[in-house]
Amino acid sequence: MPVLDLWGLDEQAEALYRALLRNPGQPPTWFATHLERPEADVARSLAQLVEAHLVEVVDDGFTAGPPATTLYPLVNAELAELDGRRARLDAVRASLASFAADHVVGRSRNWAAAPFELLSAAESFVAVEDLQRSTRGEVVSTHPVMHLDVDSAPYTELLQRQLAAGRPMRALYPSDVVEDERRLAYVRRWAAAGEQVRLIPQVPPALAVFGGEVALVSSSWGDGPADGRILLRAPALVAMVNEVFQHYWNRAVPLRGVAGGPGQEDADGQQGILEALMLGAKDEAIARQLGVSLRTVRRRVADLMADLGATSRFQAGMEAVRRGLL
Repeated sequence: MPVLDLWGLDEQAEALYRALLRNPGQPPTWFATHLERPEADVARSLAQLVEAHLVEVVDDGFTAGPPATTLYPLVNAELAELDGRRARLDAVRASLASFAADHVVGRSRNWAAAPFELLSAAESFVAVEDLQRSTRGEVVSTHPVMHLDVDSAPYTELLQRQLAAGRPMRALYPSDVVEDERRLAYVRRWAAAGEQVRLIPQVPPALAVFGGEVALVSSSWGDGPADGRILLRAPALVAMVNEVFQHYWNRAVPLRGVAGGPGQEDADGQQGILEALMLGAKDEAIARQLGVSLRTVRRRVADLMADLGATSRFQAGMEAVRRGLL
């Protein structure tokens, strides 16, 4: 196979090109004799080489320019085009997961045909945004692990628009966010946007229910790693997931009291301390959130435990709930 066939040149044209490089200045009749080919064939090959810009017409003859100035530009142009195609193919390959996720979401709309569907992590991201857009009514969710920088800007804007429009959303977060200013700021930002937020020491594995129509639950229940989500559309299964969320929600503490600080619900911060005890927060975190000294927190905690007749912090929190103080 001729190496120049990339530009439509056959073996005869390539042989003539080599002959022109080795024997510059010879007329076409000479090449016909030299290559033992009819003059008409040589003329056809010359026309192909001229069209490919490898040979130029000079006076009454033909000349082949230096390959460095004729072939190299052609090779470089082909390589550039190949790089462009490779980049476009890489982009397509990178989008395969999202295309597959769109296909899964489409197939999953009819739960009667498929009461549940296992989604990969990449498919889950696409499904969550699609379900957020395509459903109506309340959205509830749990966030046992908080990935603060994962949400895309379009998805964040979508949630903010829906919250501003009055779509109800409730979310459960781990109570140890009070120990981490960055995570607490993240939770507070969503609470300020309109999401109802509660904290609980042990959040169940990730789950979400969209408008009571469809649910997404972690593919692993427990401490094991979850590689994806299970999408549920069967009404009985969706209702069951919603009940699980409600069970944990009823045991959780609203975020409001954790903010604490002077001038909030009660002047001495009793409400904030009780809720912090319920969440298992450390004295240092309580002091930081209430804006008081560590000594003051420890004194108030001791006074509250004595008033409630509790021997442990958790017992104090539970007794506060029983008495309707929380």
